[in-house]
Amino acid sequence: MYRIVKHEVFSDAAFQWDVLAPDVAQAAEPGHFVMLRLYEDGERIPLTVADYDRERGTVTVVVQALGKTTREMRDTFKQGDEFADFVGPLGLPQHIDKVGHVVLVAGGLGVAPVYPQLRAFKEAGNRTTAIIGFRSAERVFWQDKMAEYADELIVCTDDGSAGRPGFVTMALQEVLEREGPKPDLIIAIGPMPMMHACTDVSRPFGVKTMVSLNTIMVDGTGMCGSCRVTVDGEVKFACVDGPDFDGHQVDFKELHARQRRFKTQEQEANADFEHVCSLDELLIKQGKRTYKKYSALERTQVPMPEREAQQRAQSFDEVNLGYDWASALRESERCIQCLKPTCIEGCPVRIDIPRFIRHLMLRDLDSAVDAIYESSPFPSVCGRVCPQESQCEAQCVLVKAKMEPVAIGRLERFVGDFAAQRPVQPPQVEQQLGKVAIVGSGPGGLAAAADLVKRGAECTVYEALHVVGGVLRYGIPSFRLPRDIIDREVNRLRDAGVRFETNKVIGKTFTIEQLTSSMGYDAVFVAAGAGAPMFLGLAGESAGQVFSANEFLTRVNLMGGDRFPYHGTPIGMGKRVAVIGAGNTAMDCLRTARRLGADEVRCIYRRSEAEAPARVEELRHAKEEGVVFSFLHAPVEILLNEDGDVRGLKAQRMMLGEPDARGRRSPVPLDEFVEFECDTVIYALGTKANPIVGRATKGLALDKRGYIVADDATQATNLRGVFAGGDIVTGGATVILAMAAGRRAARAIGDWLQSGHADWPPPPTDATASTPSETLTP
Repeated sequence: MYRIVKHEVFSDAAFQWDVLAPDVAQAAEPGHFVMLRLYEDGERIPLTVADYDRERGTVTVVVQALGKTTREMRDTFKQGDEFADFVGPLGLPQHIDKVGHVVLVAGGLGVAPVYPQLRAFKEAGNRTTAIIGFRSAERVFWQDKMAEYADELIVCTDDGSAGRPGFVTMALQEVLEREGPKPDLIIAIGPMPMMHACTDVSRPFGVKTMVSLNTIMVDGTGMCGSCRVTVDGEVKFACVDGPDFDGHQVDFKELHARQRRFKTQEQEANADFEHVCSLDELLIKQGKRTYKKYSALERTQVPMPEREAQQRAQSFDEVNLGYDWASALRESERCIQCLKPTCIEGCPVRIDIPRFIRHLMLRDLDSAVDAIYESSPFPSVCGRVCPQESQCEAQCVLVKAKMEPVAIGRLERFVGDFAAQRPVQPPQVEQQLGKVAIVGSGPGGLAAAADLVKRGAECTVYEALHVVGGVLRYGIPSFRLPRDIIDREVNRLRDAGVRFETNKVIGKTFTIEQLTSSMGYDAVFVAAGAGAPMFLGLAGESAGQVFSANEFLTRVNLMGGDRFPYHGTPIGMGKRVAVIGAGNTAMDCLRTARRLGADEVRCIYRRSEAEAPARVEELRHAKEEGVVFSFLHAPVEILLNEDGDVRGLKAQRMMLGEPDARGRRSPVPLDEFVEFECDTVIYALGTKANPIVGRATKGLALDKRGYIVADDATQATNLRGVFAGGDIVTGGATVILAMAAGRRAARAIGDWLQSGHADWPPPPTDATASTPSETLTP
């Protein structure tokens, strides 16, 4: 990284940076240039060296704020800031010798690179005349510096507001025509048309005219050939053969044509930059909201690109490909930044959704992801698997205007995926909060650990399986949630100081009592999930080809069953698969079976499609991938052959009756039956409480279904220092609801420990307060 030790703005058009770069300063000579890059994926900008101080180790560049990057350099980067790359010195230095009378002509920004050459020619014993031109007096800079080394200084302005009116070429013409010492050499540096015009003026007088061709460069080292120019009929490269050439031999017509090649893209970039600046002024500096009218919005969401159905049904590669920059920015513009954002109320962890979208609109991914991290440590996970359509997006104000809601989940995923992965350091706290054991490394446990470690707790997460992630690992296939995404999010927590212990079954390896006594933990948060599968008790369900969804998905997601026999875990799935249920887990089973090569995969569900609990997108993906749906059918028997293997499933036709307690219409059986041919049956009917922790923890209050009883606000159980949350308390739910419980528990645990282990149970905390607002320190 390179530091800006001076930042001076001359006008809206030009500014100066002094950059601390001792190696470059030691080697720099008049005529050299450098390549500057602000950050990763940024463009490389060629800048002529305007000055250098070998003792201070600084190099001066003067930059014209013309395009998106240079305007960002002027407006965003400040003195003391650092940037990525400063390469040089590059090119050949100007040949400095005593030649007699040297005229140096500079147009606008060209004054800066002309200055070290003027100084060098003067110090070599030459007579020097400097002609400098600007559009107006407001843009004049370095006049005093130039006067110090010029025997004659001629200042020109286009509008006549300073010096003499007119272009520098007019002044050059007069110098060439007047009596007195004739020029022996002309140096012209400035915009391409100006240098071209100078060569046309000097050609009739036969005076050699050197021009500096810092044309469009990419690498600056002679590798790419972008800066090629024809000089005296021969192709030269400005970055290694120049940048100074005899202007009378340069093919300027060719150069002008080459410089036009990016004009359209530069205009688009400038328009985008202007738009971002106006948004920054309006939304950040002025703090205004509801900045758009509904009539100006696209009525539908920007589509999410997906893999083609037939291709993806044969692969475990991710189906949804995610937004690119253009799509994400286009969708972010659909957020009107309303004054009272109801979307936040719809988010179980209360992400400040308008704020992260606001930063995205301003192209500030670091601030966008930081806004999410304040409430959720897993934007890339939640952006993929959370049912946003029934939560935050359902509360979007656009819905009331009969438009599709802002695609909040897709934008969250984009921010999580594309924001720079900054190193995470353990938070610096004055005093340790205490030791906390977390049982289970699923979303609830990880969310609690993320918040607790920020408050200074020493957190250890105990996981029964051999990998961290819980249901994120064993329950969700990689085509919905790639494993590298989970690894990345978990590693952030590990870097922040969270410890992970795998292959430790709490209730077997250690008990809760051991954790809170001999192992020295001040508090325990149980987030073990509800992993015990549910069956229907049908005849034939004890056959070997009948799976629970947990077993089926675990064999694939966790144990490499999709690669058997090259990996050691068999699945034993046949060619015709029937899945009972229509939730998201059922969709995962159906789509996984297709990818494992089943010829027919059928979903059997006793209600209609409208009542199916799966996400609409999951249902659509399953249909596109060839899944057959048999709605309004309730399984009554699994049919077996003589060997006791599954040969089919018998189902009873249903019709919909009155709505049940949850508002879904209840299925009513009809006196009609159908048999579906299949050789594998998978139960995807939800889960119930895993009894291991409950049975092993003496005195822990459980409800009649075996779930741990915990306070809704604090997640505190009846045992002192023991908290519980997620599916082990509520029954099977969603990733984001488990995370919300983990954050509530972290808040309550932190407050309880901070209070010195006050009376039990702890008092309710403010459920709307964020558990600390600072992000994990990068």
